[in-house]
Amino acid sequence: MQRERGISNAFLGSKGLEFKKDTIIQRQKTDIAFHDFLKNNLNTKENTNLMLELAKFRKKIDCLDVNTVELFDFYTTFISKIQDDYLVMTTTVNDIFVKNNLQAFSNLMLMKEALGQLRGAFSAVFSQKFINKDLNYRIIHAKGMYDVSYFRFKATATIDFFKGYNKVLASKKYKKLNKIIDKYTQKHNIKDKFIENPANWYTLSTDVINELYFIENRYLELLDNYIHKKYNDKIYEIFIVIAIFIFVFIVNTKLGLVIKNSIIRNIKLLNEYKNAVDRSSIVSKTNKKGIITYVNRKFCSISGYEESELLGKPHNIVRHSSMPKEAFKDMWNTILNKKPWFGVVTNRAKDGSSYTVEVTINPILGPDGEIEEFIAIRNDITDIINLHKEIERTQEDLIFRMGEIGETRSKETGNHVKRVAKYSEILARHYGLSQDEIKELTFASPMHDIGKVGIPDEILNKPGKLTTQEWSVMKSHATIGEGLFKDSEKPLLKAAAIIAGEHHEKYDGSGYPKGLVADEIHIYGRITALADVFDALGSDRVYKKAWEDERIFELIRNERGKHFDPKLVDIFFKHLDEFLEVRDFFSDKSVFMQEENR
Repeated sequence: MQRERGISNAFLGSKGLEFKKDTIIQRQKTDIAFHDFLKNNLNTKENTNLMLELAKFRKKIDCLDVNTVELFDFYTTFISKIQDDYLVMTTTVNDIFVKNNLQAFSNLMLMKEALGQLRGAFSAVFSQKFINKDLNYRIIHAKGMYDVSYFRFKATATIDFFKGYNKVLASKKYKKLNKIIDKYTQKHNIKDKFIENPANWYTLSTDVINELYFIENRYLELLDNYIHKKYNDKIYEIFIVIAIFIFVFIVNTKLGLVIKNSIIRNIKLLNEYKNAVDRSSIVSKTNKKGIITYVNRKFCSISGYEESELLGKPHNIVRHSSMPKEAFKDMWNTILNKKPWFGVVTNRAKDGSSYTVEVTINPILGPDGEIEEFIAIRNDITDIINLHKEIERTQEDLIFRMGEIGETRSKETGNHVKRVAKYSEILARHYGLSQDEIKELTFASPMHDIGKVGIPDEILNKPGKLTTQEWSVMKSHATIGEGLFKDSEKPLLKAAAIIAGEHHEKYDGSGYPKGLVADEIHIYGRITALADVFDALGSDRVYKKAWEDERIFELIRNERGKHFDPKLVDIFFKHLDEFLEVRDFFSDKSVFMQEENR
């Protein structure tokens, strides 16, 4: 489908004079692949409808009844619907190994799709020998999508797979491809003559995409082998269970000594199961009041306590202060209602260190159906939690660095994004947002102007006043920034999309790009708007000098209820000393910042 998009754009760009045969051949290959896809997909009706839509659209292409932008959008949307299944899988699978590799695979898939979009868009451009604004925007968006997916792939891929991708980057074909893309995206001059041969371009871009296909197939092979092994292991376990039930059924038809021997054998078997659990898991038992009555060696090892120090003590001896009381209330309510409780708990070891476990607590019922004791089985996931935190820190740092890239293009220092992040944090805290929301906003706010990567240098850094047309292009950075992240399932990247798309909206509806009013603007957008304007007015830019404080304060007061949320303006002036302290600390000339940036 991606190849069909590219060759169809070349066909349409040449007004049907070239690439007709190639288009027909590629359609046949697409149909074969799509029919194979339908055989293995449960949404048969939905995908059959997609195929009918494709057939109708192909007729429009043959009649030259669509333009290259409409063709590009149709195929891109079509491909996105097919890819959704893979993206959803990364959020639903529980196996850590599969989940991590699916995330890396999905990021690689999105990189490949972005290159496919560039192949299709430039195929149209090189065939028709000119570019319009809509195609230019799609090229910029695809380039941004590729760059973001690359950073996400870098953060999630294993070393071996990333080495494989680096080999692609080092190839002559990729370097040539990248040179062509840079040639027509860095200057963003839509009056340039597009002299590349469309057939050569299509072949070159297809060869590079095929290299990514090779890495993608290696991922699928890895996942397929892993899943098959897990499946076979599970079948083996089920077979043993079935065999035991058959055995029990047979021996229960015997009398006397046979039944007695069977019971003894089963007791021994259960004891072996207990020993197996003791060897592989962290186990404890408590009475109905939560007093510890049994711990195994692994419990003692991870907690640092001796068995004698634990028996007879309440279980909160290993309670960590970071665990909220509500979590334990929920646990007790559940198990006292004779139901198992599942959860993740952080415990405190004897030496004061912490460890994190995945816990299952089961009530053990007596013959009368009442609770006799509780047994808890745990698995140590401390390393996994620490790895997850490290990935989060890496993601947050990556987002901050990308924000700095956007500011560098407009000749701003990285301190601007630091200050905006800190101002946003202050506003969010006093506004009453939750700790998770404050953290999310603070880490995502540096991306507010990331869309500037799609704005031409001659407009972005123009020292004088922009023309009406130039201002229209400049405003598009909000839409470009939002488009880079809006389809992500990651909360942090969703927040970045909101901030990039809404930080130029105004409380009275006079902002851009959507003209949202008051609470229609997400609180993240309203906060970043005030933080960004306060910092921008107080900083030197290519088109102006920094304003004096009183002039800035007067403007913010006058824009209360117009540009800015009135409540946020009140917070700003009530806690002005905090904002000024941040500004001084993160000043472009600050000694502290000079030390930090060394």
